[in-house]
Amino acid sequence: MKKSLIFFTFTIVWISAFTQTNGYHPFPDSNAVWREEYSYLIDPYCWHHNDYNLYTEGDTAIGNHTYHKLYTTGYVWESCFPPGIPSPPYYYYREYWGAFRQDSLYRQIYLYDNWNECDTLAYDFNLNVGDTLPVSYLNQFNYVWLIDSVLVGNQYNKRFRLSNGYDSSYAIIEGIGNTFGAFASLDFYFEAYAHLYCVKKNDQTVWTYDTSYQCELINRIGSINFHRQISVIPNPFSVSTSISVSEILKNADLTIYNALGQEVKKIKNISGGVIEIQRDNLPGGVYFIRLSQENNIITNQKVIITN
Repeated sequence: MKKSLIFFTFTIVWISAFTQTNGYHPFPDSNAVWREEYSYLIDPYCWHHNDYNLYTEGDTAIGNHTYHKLYTTGYVWESCFPPGIPSPPYYYYREYWGAFRQDSLYRQIYLYDNWNECDTLAYDFNLNVGDTLPVSYLNQFNYVWLIDSVLVGNQYNKRFRLSNGYDSSYAIIEGIGNTFGAFASLDFYFEAYAHLYCVKKNDQTVWTYDTSYQCELINRIGSINFHRQISVIPNPFSVSTSISVSEILKNADLTIYNALGQEVKKIKNISGGVIEIQRDNLPGGVYFIRLSQENNIITNQKVIITN
């Protein structure tokens, strides 16, 4: 009897999860915020960073469709090594980014192209394993190698894991966007990266790239230490790399995550100003490094491992 009850309970849970992922989960169209970052190398030792919130605010009618408007609030700054005089951060507020609409029946999402005054396809979630994604605003050369699910709020949304032939550590997620951002490009650029940290809906965190990450939105600039200089050299790397920090660490921790937010390596009790990282058995691809000390995050950095 006990075994039958356990089997019955498991079956109900499995059916419930299957039903949730079988149904389509659209993008939030109000009271939603995506916490994102975009960075690129401006010379061999300096990175240009743009940390921002992308959020919905109001609707607009264009032609026969209703579009949901998107705005950004954030700051732009540069980090260089060796330490020098950092550039003063530029803070911006409520800048119009664009607008999107969704066709839930066909599981598609469109961005409005202001220049050409027309729709551009952003996402098509009618996908199966082995499908090549349609050419769109975000995508050029990606295909689906696995479909699973991920918890978003209190429901499971479909996650389509992608590959471009040499990297397979990123994904698009129903109701979220992709692991680089809500509407970030799925195509890699040399010495540049984008990252989606978390998503909030009605002030509640519904998704994070790492369950231990506190989804803190950008609402003030005073607490950011722009004078702390951090470098990762070489990056990309194939065997090992070094992280240099312009201050002495004591009992710090370094955690490495793949692009899906899964922890793959951890180094504890770090002291000093230079951290050596060995590739060991990590496959080639994109990874994110979190350096923390006394429960405070010092930095999140992207690294690329090449074969």
